[in-house]
Amino acid sequence: MNVGVLNEGCKIENRVGLNPSGVSLLVEHGNTVYVQAGAGLKSGYSNEEYSDLGGKIVFTKEEVFGRSDVVLNISPLNEEECRLVKKDQILFGFHHLAVSRKALLEELLKKNVSIIGYEIVQDENGDLLFIESLSEIAGQMCLAISGQYLQTSFGGHGVIIGGVVSVPPATAVVVGSGVLARSAVRSLLGAGAHTIALGRYMDRLRELEEMTSGRLITLFASNYNLARMVKIADILIGAVLRPGEKAPIMITRDMVKSMKKGSLIIDLAIDQGGCIETSRLTTLEQPTFVDEGVIHYCVPNITSAVSRTSTKVLSNLVAPCLVEIGEMGIEQTLKEKRSLARGVYVFRGNITKKNIAERFDLDYKDINSYL
Repeated sequence: MNVGVLNEGCKIENRVGLNPSGVSLLVEHGNTVYVQAGAGLKSGYSNEEYSDLGGKIVFTKEEVFGRSDVVLNISPLNEEECRLVKKDQILFGFHHLAVSRKALLEELLKKNVSIIGYEIVQDENGDLLFIESLSEIAGQMCLAISGQYLQTSFGGHGVIIGGVVSVPPATAVVVGSGVLARSAVRSLLGAGAHTIALGRYMDRLRELEEMTSGRLITLFASNYNLARMVKIADILIGAVLRPGEKAPIMITRDMVKSMKKGSLIIDLAIDQGGCIETSRLTTLEQPTFVDEGVIHYCVPNITSAVSRTSTKVLSNLVAPCLVEIGEMGIEQTLKEKRSLARGVYVFRGNITKKNIAERFDLDYKDINSYL
């Protein structure tokens, strides 16, 4: 099997689809890996590191798509990349089709592709395997981001997260109760923040309380409770995730207006549209903006800021899957690896997620009908 690794630097993406260790694993099992020159540089991997472990360096995206059966991307494919996709290719990456454009999706469907989205790969317990792993990183980053942007010199209202003797800690409000929320809560509590989580699933809220030995305050995420809690928040984290769907708006503009001036919003759901009405996409180069007097951090590829760690996590997850596909083929792998099957958006030109088909008014065929 031929596997292609794209250089996504032009999309302000620092991560890469495979690290040299992942390339080595695939080559050991008889696969050929084409790595676009410079793909790993922002994650600290040189072209020589890839070639020394058996990767073949190519110099254009056209070569990557033209030579590969499977193409690995991180950020969703852009128009140029969609045009380069060839018939029957398998595409692995963060695709976020729920917030994609219909024209791009239709172009890919015509090419009979199969699309596997890291963001919806899910085991039998409902755990999102890729998101779970990256959430550990994102949660720790929330702490670093908060510490920076609450500083007066960055426009924040000048509070320290953990407080000091005679001065109370910052108040962090986390909206959500899933994997993203869990990681953010763990990091903020560990730093000493007064932390409150609001969610709509009582079993998950109970798990959060048990995980924190009762140190976390939990509330049902009614509009009434949300409106009350955002008023006292120094840090507001949107951590609502619905796999494969557009994020619902949980925090309205009116709620944001009631927040303290110089407080901070981190919208971790921005990859899927954002869960805060005032949110809009930002980049790692220009990560923040101010709206209603509140600092907003809305970077979709947040873990790209720590690209080496994130790349290692992604590579450790995807490389074994690719080895199995190379040995057994895509159909047999999906039959035996049901978590990967749940991550299939499109299989051989047919949409396999009902919500995506309904959103774009396109035909739908369940993945199980193939397996």
